[in-house]
Amino acid sequence: MTLTTRSLLSSLLAAWCLLASPIAAADLQVKETDAAIEIASDGKSVLVYNKQSPPVPDGIDPIYHRSGFLHPVASPAGNVVTAAFPADHPHQQGIFSAWVRTNYDGREIDFWNLAGGVGRVSHERVVKTFTENESAGFEVDLIHHTVAEPKVDILRERWRITVQPTDGSYRCFDLQTTQQALTDKPLTVKKYHYGGVATRGPARWSLPSGKKAAAKTSDADNEKPSEPISEIVDEHGHDRIAGNHHPTRWVTLSGTEEGEVVCITMLGHADNFRAPQPARLHPSMPYFCFAPCVTGEFQITKDQPYEASFRFLVTDGKPDPAWIEQQWQAWCGDKAE
Repeated sequence: MTLTTRSLLSSLLAAWCLLASPIAAADLQVKETDAAIEIASDGKSVLVYNKQSPPVPDGIDPIYHRSGFLHPVASPAGNVVTAAFPADHPHQQGIFSAWVRTNYDGREIDFWNLAGGVGRVSHERVVKTFTENESAGFEVDLIHHTVAEPKVDILRERWRITVQPTDGSYRCFDLQTTQQALTDKPLTVKKYHYGGVATRGPARWSLPSGKKAAAKTSDADNEKPSEPISEIVDEHGHDRIAGNHHPTRWVTLSGTEEGEVVCITMLGHADNFRAPQPARLHPSMPYFCFAPCVTGEFQITKDQPYEASFRFLVTDGKPDPAWIEQQWQAWCGDKAE
C-alpha cells in the first residue's frame, strides 16, 4: 500500500468515525437567561456561556469579575473540567480569550491580567442562538476595551459556539473567533509567552508547590502507580515542560475527579493564523493556551481581522491519541493534508 493510499484511507476512516456519531446523537437544547446561555444534551449540561459575571467569591477582589467566557464545561458524566475564580489566578476563568502585551495608539494595554486595571474583555451582546443540522449553538460579541482613561473600545470579537452531536460517549464543541478593530488604528499584539484562547481547569488540579512536571506517584505499597493530580500533553506526547511553546495541533488537559480521570482536549484548525500555533503549557497550574504571539508580533485591523477555530473534546477517561488524531483529520478535511 502506498503512502498516499494509506493517508487517504486514514482520512476516510477518520471522517466516518466523526460522521457516524450523529446516528445515535442525543437531543441538544439551548436555554438563554439574562445571565447566561446553556447548551444541554438530553438534559445534561454541556457548557455555559456567561453573559454576566458570576458572583465573585468571598476573599477574591471584585476586580476579577468577568463576563464573556465558558464555564462550567462538563463531561458526559457531569464532571466539570473548567474553573471560575481559581484562588491562585482568579483572572484565568474557564475558556476565555485575551491578549497580554499589546500596543494601541501608543498605549500599552493588557487585556488578560485584570488586576492591573488597564484593559479587559467583556460580553457585549447575543447575536443569535440556533439549532441546525442536529447541532446547537450561539453567536455572541465581546469587546476588548480599556478600563483606564481614556476609555476606548478597541476590538470586537465574534464567538460562534457550536455543540456537535455525538454518540454520548464524549462532548464535542467548536469555538470560532473573529477579532476586528473598531477604530482606524491597529492593535499590535506584541511577542509574548502567552495570550490568545485559553483553557483553565479546576484549582484542585494544580500540582503541589515546587513540582513543575506531572509525575506518577505510588500508593503506600509502592507497587501500583496512581494517577497524577493533572497532566498536560500535546500531540507529540510532550508534557507541560517539554511541550511548552512548541507548535502543536492539539493539547489535552487531564485531572482526577473522585478517583476517575476526566479530560478536555483542545484542537487548533489547520487554517488558523500561524498554524500549528505554539501552545503555552503551564508548568504547575491546569492551564494552557494557543499563543500565536509566541513567534512574534502581529496586527489586528479593520481590514485584517484575527480569525481562529478550535474544537474541544471532553471525555471521561483519557482519550487515545490515535482517536484525537482521527477527530482532527475529520474536522480539518482537505486542510489536514
